[in-house]
Amino acid sequence: MNQERVILFCGHMRDEPFVFSEDDGCCKTTMSWFSILAPEIRSPSSGTAPSSSPLRTPRTLSPFAVLELPTRTFFTAVDSYIFIFHNSVNKILTFNSSGDWKLAPPMNCPRTSPHIIVRNGKLYVIGGLIHPIGGLKYPLPANYCFMELFDPDIGTWESLPNPSFMNKLLQPREMVTALFQNSYILVTSYTDSLFYYYDIDSRIWCLAPPVPNLSKGNFLLSPDMIKSVGVSVGGNEMLYRVSFDHVDHPKHLVIQAFNLALNQWFEGCLNVGSEIFEYNEILDNGYPCCSFIHLSDQKFCLLLQSSYAEDGNGNGDFDRRRSAYFKPCSASSSYLYSVVLEVSMILDKPSDLMGFMGLNIVVLSTEKYRLVSPLLIRDAMLVDITFHPSNMLALRCNESLLNEFGMARPSKAVCEELLQQHLVITKQIWDGPTL
Repeated sequence: MNQERVILFCGHMRDEPFVFSEDDGCCKTTMSWFSILAPEIRSPSSGTAPSSSPLRTPRTLSPFAVLELPTRTFFTAVDSYIFIFHNSVNKILTFNSSGDWKLAPPMNCPRTSPHIIVRNGKLYVIGGLIHPIGGLKYPLPANYCFMELFDPDIGTWESLPNPSFMNKLLQPREMVTALFQNSYILVTSYTDSLFYYYDIDSRIWCLAPPVPNLSKGNFLLSPDMIKSVGVSVGGNEMLYRVSFDHVDHPKHLVIQAFNLALNQWFEGCLNVGSEIFEYNEILDNGYPCCSFIHLSDQKFCLLLQSSYAEDGNGNGDFDRRRSAYFKPCSASSSYLYSVVLEVSMILDKPSDLMGFMGLNIVVLSTEKYRLVSPLLIRDAMLVDITFHPSNMLALRCNESLLNEFGMARPSKAVCEELLQQHLVITKQIWDGPTL
């Protein structure tokens, strides 16, 4: 079943230089795009860790598109199109598997790192509101729209109703968005322990009563360091978040899950080195957790990167007994792991001292690929067979279109006008309503 679906991801090599352009005030680098088959879901092996049995020789991943893009971009896929958003700049570049490139209409409001979901071939972009200059997030513009909708069939953006209860000075800082029972969008603020519900059919926002336990167990990290997803599993609405930056186990994968019906947090831990990687492989430093993709039921896919370095004698174990003959590291190999995990709640054991009940995490299958060099993955998502690797031939985009997409700095006149608007809005908010 999963072989009919594809994981699409992009990023830049860690040794790829960044180039700052004084012409448009934009920092750019070479982004590479990849497409791999979603890994097969298998039954867990009996009593044998995946790392104890050798995997087949991994093939080297080759990108199907290499583009010079702004370093801060985010993307999504709708039907046969990929949408690339220039972060904080209201420009959108699209292309499909046939190599058709163009600039899409801009959003009604500029955004930085918003949450994006796709339903029925339409694109919902939520939050991340900024002022068009200076990266200012607060206060919101007078004509802000918290969420907007893009319909690729008609090629227009539509502003959707704003939540009447949202503080105009404070957007939810930590959010999870998800399709909720197929007809709702769930927006979650961990900081305020609040749920916001948006009914897609009636286009009405609702504010649920505060959930005290929602803020428990925060990793105390910035939102972009925590990968979160909300899903419906067996009738239970669950929020999941993953991280490697855990105080007790800095190199262990930590998964936390919140059950909405039980108002209860669950937590589990996985030793990546012994339960996923092969002998002598180590977890790559720097944003090693780049995705947490829901496949079906309680099964998820996680993309991880590892490295394996050899010493000057061709040995990977760095045997210090031969230190007199030891030479500096001469070779290094980087790998991408596509791992299927089954994550289930443990309900028959009491919670720990922190109030967490247990999560059982089982590795079901592992696919391994060789990377030319370590990759800083910007984003990854599950798409349909349209983006099968065999269909994604080398795609190229003309330089003039890329340059137009990459331009970040508005004209001086536009900047001055926006600044004046910002000062007026700020004064109105802080002075309060006139009597």
